[in-house]
Amino acid sequence: MKKTLLATILIISGLSLNVSAQTNSNAEKNSDRSSDKVDLKKLEDKYWSAKDDDYGVIQNRTFSKAGKLYLTLSYGPLVNDPFAKSRAAGGMLGYYLNEDFGIEAHYLSYTSSKSESVENFNSLSAAGVSPNYNLISGAYGVSMTYTPFYAKMAFMNKAILYFDMGFTVGAGMTKYDQVIFKRVNGIGTAIGEDKISATSPHFELGVMQQLFINKNFAFRVDVKNTFYSQKVLKYDVGVSGDQNARPEETKSANDTTIALGFTLFTN
Repeated sequence: MKKTLLATILIISGLSLNVSAQTNSNAEKNSDRSSDKVDLKKLEDKYWSAKDDDYGVIQNRTFSKAGKLYLTLSYGPLVNDPFAKSRAAGGMLGYYLNEDFGIEAHYLSYTSSKSESVENFNSLSAAGVSPNYNLISGAYGVSMTYTPFYAKMAFMNKAILYFDMGFTVGAGMTKYDQVIFKRVNGIGTAIGEDKISATSPHFELGVMQQLFINKNFAFRVDVKNTFYSQKVLKYDVGVSGDQNARPEETKSANDTTIALGFTLFTN
């Protein structure tokens, strides 16, 4: 009897252990299957999260401008004045706050003379037939520079050239001469041409490009556009007119100058 009872207990214990082992085995299999699942939410947060919208391009600039002073000497023509032949000479002194932004002061002195069209008018009469016009004599001001473009290019497979391109926005003053024909009051005898100096505030927009030679030198090209209002005096008031009280007209002006220059950078 005792032997039969002991055998029964052993059989029941063995069955319990077998059921427990199978349960644990199934649990482990289910756990393994769960670990094989891909958590798409975690992947989305890691690779497509909003923080990845803000990024910057790291550019290895061979010639850096940040924190440098520079001086540019330039020369070039005024290209859009129908009454004048003008050449500008001057320079720009500036400082780059970083690679993109800088500030500069500039001054250009213009050598101006009447255009061929005006000379043809003058030749029509000894009395001096002419349109009413002014001649630019100078411009100066302060500008902000923004150079968002930086690149390099191969030159005939012999060298790598580095350049940047940007924009200038500023304000200043334009100096010009009002051209008049003078006579003797009350008699009308011709004296000849004269010039009266005047100034006007202007707004400037420009495009510039620099081609680097090395870290201290670069070639520079500027296309400067200045916008302002100028006062134009009547060229000739006639024999009986008051030479000191000429009719005056206000006109909008846009001067476009192409200036070629050479820039020196500090270390």
